[in-house]
Amino acid sequence: MVMQVIALILIRVELCCFLVKVIMGEKLAIIIPAYKTRFLRKTLDSVAKQSCREFTVYVGDDASLEDIGGIVRSYSKELNIVYHRFECNLGRKDLPGHWDRCISLSTEPLIWLFSDDDIMPSDGVERVLEALRKYNGKPIFMRLPLMVVDADGKMVYKNPPFETKQISGYELLLDKLTGKISSAACEYVFSRDVWRQMGGFVKFPMAWCSDDATWVGFANYAGGVISLLGNPVCWRNAAGTNICNSACFDKEKLRATALFIRWIREHCTSHVKERRLQEALSAYIHTVLSRSVRYNFTLLDLGRICSILGDFSYAMALQVAFRHIFKTNLFRRK
Repeated sequence: MVMQVIALILIRVELCCFLVKVIMGEKLAIIIPAYKTRFLRKTLDSVAKQSCREFTVYVGDDASLEDIGGIVRSYSKELNIVYHRFECNLGRKDLPGHWDRCISLSTEPLIWLFSDDDIMPSDGVERVLEALRKYNGKPIFMRLPLMVVDADGKMVYKNPPFETKQISGYELLLDKLTGKISSAACEYVFSRDVWRQMGGFVKFPMAWCSDDATWVGFANYAGGVISLLGNPVCWRNAAGTNICNSACFDKEKLRATALFIRWIREHCTSHVKERRLQEALSAYIHTVLSRSVRYNFTLLDLGRICSILGDFSYAMALQVAFRHIFKTNLFRRK
């Protein structure tokens, strides 16, 4: 009987929250898939300082061993915030799947996927909603300037200024492959319709390249990426907190890279034979092999990647093979 009463109270509370959101006209959901508490307060502090308050924060606890809920509840008076703890950890084996289920907690038409360690500029929400009003009723995909910071919040890298107000998904892909820009989930905001129509996030091992493929797909569906000028969002790339900095997942990174190249071949069919794309892919593979896995790859790994590159250009595939074949690790992996 007691449990039934509690359940009824919870249902009424959720209904009241929904009605408040409808009356206030909130259109933005800030989604925070959370697992670690190390920087979570700094992230929520940046959200609490927003100049525009027309949003709801959703924190999806991926069965963390740390007290995510305690931190979130301490912001209940400062933020319109919803906390949900998932009973099973999904991020370890399917991080994009965890992102998708966190988004499913919300109902707002606009989604800003954040993380538990990033920092939002104080006028971020205001700029996003201004763009939404301008493009009201259309599928929308937008990005903010990005700055990479370390554990202490000090700048490591800052993307170059936007050159145009909008670019295509293909141009975004080229910028990423050539290393012209860094990319992180926290810089992108998108319509729920875009996310739904694309079937959620592209899934690769360890989510390596998953976001890059997803952003290109979202941009293609929405008709391009809208650039929002102003202060950058800060992506925290701290040692020990990101697989980019770990050699433990090199095998998964290489497998995901091969799948990403195949995805590009299947979704950019009209550009497959273009020299620009081939040169960008060659540069990207060199970066992955030399920096991401630090030459910790086998002849089989290289052969798998070059086999797919052959669908773009046999000459390019051979060039990549000859450039890296003598740097393969033939003994540490079988």
